[in-house]
Amino acid sequence: MLNPILTRQDYLSRDSNGLAKSTFTCPDCGREHVIPIGEMRTARGLVNETPVVIERILGHAPRMVQVVFDRAIEDLIQEQVISRLEAARLPLAFLPLGERGLLLDSEVNLAENAAAQVHPGVEILIGAGSGVICDLTKWIATRKNLPFIILGTAPSMNAYTSITATITEQDVKISRLLNPPDAVLLDVDILAQAPMPMIHAGMGDLAARAICNADWKLANLLHGAYFCPLPYAMTAENERAYLGSAAGIARRDPPAIQVLSEAVLKSGLSMTVLNGETSPSSGAEHVLSHFWDLLTHTRGLPKNLHGAQVGIGTVIMLAFYHYMRRLDVLAIDPEEVVRRRPSLDALIAENTARYGQAGPLFNEVVRAKYLSEDGLRERIRWVQANWERLWRELDPYIPPFETIRAPLQQAGVPLTLSAIQRSPADALEALVKGPQYRSRYTILDLAWELGLMPQAGEEVLRLAGVLG
Repeated sequence: MLNPILTRQDYLSRDSNGLAKSTFTCPDCGREHVIPIGEMRTARGLVNETPVVIERILGHAPRMVQVVFDRAIEDLIQEQVISRLEAARLPLAFLPLGERGLLLDSEVNLAENAAAQVHPGVEILIGAGSGVICDLTKWIATRKNLPFIILGTAPSMNAYTSITATITEQDVKISRLLNPPDAVLLDVDILAQAPMPMIHAGMGDLAARAICNADWKLANLLHGAYFCPLPYAMTAENERAYLGSAAGIARRDPPAIQVLSEAVLKSGLSMTVLNGETSPSSGAEHVLSHFWDLLTHTRGLPKNLHGAQVGIGTVIMLAFYHYMRRLDVLAIDPEEVVRRRPSLDALIAENTARYGQAGPLFNEVVRAKYLSEDGLRERIRWVQANWERLWRELDPYIPPFETIRAPLQQAGVPLTLSAIQRSPADALEALVKGPQYRSRYTILDLAWELGLMPQAGEEVLRLAGVLG
């Protein structure tokens, strides 16, 4: 049974758990926003309440509970989660994934094989871990049609309360709509002990809010894409709170970690209220991150935490927006842009040669985005005629650069390309080719259409301060 919320003010005033099992008819967009998750909590000692939550979900004491976890952190899971569940006398089975010493990937074949290993007597799953385990548990539970709990071990990303999962299929990151968790429990005592890079990754993933809603609004203005301001509004107070707690986060203070954790929960909900549409939390900064993930699979570049890449991508794209805001767009000659633009055939040939198995995906996106010569002229002229109007619409979604960068630095979040083992060339390639890899329309696509790339990308990397 869903709980109807009647007013916008009431909706925005609630914490994540206050929005559990709710529905809201939005006065901004006219759509119904539904949150199907039954319980979302962050508190100290929360793992000890897991047996009670399970009985609440099932309506009876469980006959068998299977715990999904990553072998890379098996000792931590045993100490912080499994030992406490065993002490509560829960009947447990285990589904360890991956290998010790290796970062696990949410890959489709791994997910399918894991689903096949679920014990036939299991009534409910617990995904104990962070981003990858969260995504894999969603997949497994959906395949097996089982209820499940996500027991987070790090505030490292916002997918806990999202009804989508990011899965790698044939070297490509894709988002899949999956069953929602029945409960999400973030125990602050466990989260505060997470490796600091994972805490930093959570701040980096949340920082995407500073870019993605502007990209979403841009797609609305130029392509008529659906847009709703409610997700941006529902995460505003949480953003102020966690950025204001940056010093405490750096010290692992439990109250600050709890603020960060609640922000993580609410950020995931900003996508769930749109039935899995990721635009409120994923824009050009995620385009960069997903492109760097592709380079990990196709060129063997080191793998990073998702949020670490997103944090640096956010700083880059904030600089990109401020670069574009100062642009003299009337100085652009549409005929010169049309003349200098590579042909569609040339781009297809380049992508095929450069990206191998992923080439067809690039080319599918390029074909969809490539404007005819007349269409490109019309786009440039429309943008020139409506430039100030565009920025009046976009400015509310673009914070000042230092209001994001400075708190991230205060928390100790690494904000250079070398920190994520990427070169300036890798970053420039992501700025230029990332929009040809992801179908989402962002400010990077507009820069390409205006004939600004790759020169603008080189300047933005310098302005962003990520080259050190």
